[in-house]
Amino acid sequence: MKKTTIKDIAKEANVSIATVSYILNNVKTQSISDETRVKVLKIAQQLKYVTNRTAQSLKIKKTGLIGIILFKEEKQHVWSDLKYAKAIFKLEQLCSELGYHVLFMQIDSMTPSNKIIMERNLDGAFLINVDQDRFSTISNYFGFGVPVFVMDSYIDNSLFHKVLPDFEQSFHLSQRLLGESPQFLIMDSYNNVELMEFIKQKSNLDENQIYVSDNTASNMNTFLSQFPDSPGMVVNEFLANEVFKTHKKIVAICTCDCSEILRDDMYQIKFNLNDYKGVVRMMDRYIQDVDYVKKEKFFFLSPQS
Repeated sequence: MKKTTIKDIAKEANVSIATVSYILNNVKTQSISDETRVKVLKIAQQLKYVTNRTAQSLKIKKTGLIGIILFKEEKQHVWSDLKYAKAIFKLEQLCSELGYHVLFMQIDSMTPSNKIIMERNLDGAFLINVDQDRFSTISNYFGFGVPVFVMDSYIDNSLFHKVLPDFEQSFHLSQRLLGESPQFLIMDSYNNVELMEFIKQKSNLDENQIYVSDNTASNMNTFLSQFPDSPGMVVNEFLANEVFKTHKKIVAICTCDCSEILRDDMYQIKFNLNDYKGVVRMMDRYIQDVDYVKKEKFFFLSPQS
């Protein structure tokens, strides 16, 4: 395989070879816009440009900052503010144990500018519940060698790692708990449409057996009326509590890490927050390694009953 050169980067970025050299060597005497700098560093990452030992400074200077960036849902549910609270707390704790400071941000349609991310010069970032369009925009603000992990999002790009609950194993475990095949799935909504399609596919249910919450109780009850006394699965424990009022034979898949709100007599599947330790350690390894050229990977959180 042909090794990427700065000439290749210059051609792709539509800038001069000299400009690429200045940016990669972090030359301070040249006046180059932040937008051009980030663009060139990003293309270097995408083309898997490999630096030599004398060029380790061409990664954006380390600040010890890791960003946790939560993308708010357009349609807020009553549980939206709690949905990722424990996951964020755990990530912050684990990053702090490794000596990082964590910068938490929420992004919504009213956010004036994504440039604050570039200005903070993050060493790495976790993007939570991000849709494909906003990801495509915001990922341009991360430079060469800055690892970006997406959580609860299915991004079709091999440069970025995906951290997801293991829905497939959760659905298999649900069947064992119920003692028979589930006949329906009620699931939480996500910003990321691709993730919702991924969950539906892993359920092995038909579209008419799946209901995506729209925060309307009457619609959900109408859906449930098609499955009297049938076993089912509910993704999100807050939703499961609502379903359990009228439908007892369900398994709650606790994607919000709030299983304590459930009744003791409800089947439930939880995820171990300590699994995030492996995720944070992986992030740390990439931050320490200037060559961020690993193959695409998924990191699945293990379910347990």
